[in-house]
Amino acid sequence: MALFIKRLLLMLLLALVLLPALQAKLHFFEEKALAGAFTVAPHAEFSWEALRDNSFQTALEHYLEDRIGFRTYLIRLRNQLSFSLFRAVRSSDLLVGEHGVLFQPGPIESYLGHDLLAEDEVRFRVARLHAVQRDLSRHGVHMVYVLAPGKARFQPEDLPARLRAAPGTITNYDRFVHAMLADSVSLLNLTPVFARWKHTKPYRLFPSGGTHWSGYGATLAADTLLRYLEHIGQVRFPAVRTVAPPHLIYNPDSLKGTDNDLGWTLNLIWPRDVKPLAYRRLAFGPPQPGQTRPSALFVGDSFAWGLMLFSPYMQREFSDDTRFWYYSDAVHLPDSVYHDTGIKASTLDLKQQIESRQFIVLLFTEHNLGGKEYGFTDRVYHLYHPLTPADQAAINRIAQQLVAKASWEEQTKDLDGFKYRAHEQAHDLYERQQYRAALQGQ
Repeated sequence: MALFIKRLLLMLLLALVLLPALQAKLHFFEEKALAGAFTVAPHAEFSWEALRDNSFQTALEHYLEDRIGFRTYLIRLRNQLSFSLFRAVRSSDLLVGEHGVLFQPGPIESYLGHDLLAEDEVRFRVARLHAVQRDLSRHGVHMVYVLAPGKARFQPEDLPARLRAAPGTITNYDRFVHAMLADSVSLLNLTPVFARWKHTKPYRLFPSGGTHWSGYGATLAADTLLRYLEHIGQVRFPAVRTVAPPHLIYNPDSLKGTDNDLGWTLNLIWPRDVKPLAYRRLAFGPPQPGQTRPSALFVGDSFAWGLMLFSPYMQREFSDDTRFWYYSDAVHLPDSVYHDTGIKASTLDLKQQIESRQFIVLLFTEHNLGGKEYGFTDRVYHLYHPLTPADQAAINRIAQQLVAKASWEEQTKDLDGFKYRAHEQAHDLYERQQYRAALQGQ
């Protein structure tokens, strides 16, 4: 009996050693790929120099590690045990709140005011938004800033108690909204709208396993945006009709669009239990007499996907030349998939792109308020307010002063890169000096 047990243990040990190797070579079991962003180690390139300095061995170890058999099963098992036993996740970009609701740390940091900008900086950025809005209106283009609700602010009751903002906490959200309203920036703030809907709408506006508004919430936001654009642009969009009660989804693997974009990255063995999410059943008709599909340019963050992934608002309510500039960089066609054209916004004729539109919609959520619209507003501002030779000379002088004050290490290490960054900093400093001088002269 003892001999049998020893042989059995030996066979199990051999199986543990051989089966992963056989799986890696033969792939006799299909392994479901892991979700999320990660980099698989490339093939290790052999050289005598790499062998001597030990870099080949390290690279080979990482290469084999990433391709060992049953790796995805083992990772899912580890993740499942951590999540089921301790409500812990293996990603630094995820946090589990009350009732198993998932959050991202970035939006929580903004909700807590940890990325707070100085008031004068906020006023400067909002003044620039207002100037761009005014410049565009002179060319018959309506620009609107749409502020999407952040999940942490929408449902703070599901955050861990230690991460709930204290009463009176000042955030970028407070400062930007106050400054935009004071400066007459065209603003559609959906944060208080969603706060009201939270208690009146029958279905969830944010999914427990996603960081964006739900498919149901996104369609409500789209309806509200269309009504707002109709008001400021004096147009009528083609009608959108509800044709049946919403379709309810209970299985996380069947959720659409971004409704489980955090849940997928948990990489668990068994799907999480989720509350049902609703998907409206809508019909989009062609324009009738008096209706139009205006041309629009959307510039924003990932909340904009909700206007096209769940229901074709962007595709059917706006003209075919409408585009989405993701973070003001990658140019996307409105589509039910992430249709990247491969074109960068910086390579396009900015003047033609904006002046050929009836609407420009800047759509960002709270934690991206400090991002300066990712260069879009500055580009448009400088299009209509180019720097004069005197401006350039003043900026060069400031840049030279910054370089002169730099440490010896900064001046000797990557000097060209440092000079470029100094010039960019000088540009920002000069424009803020001009803004403050203009305020004092009023």
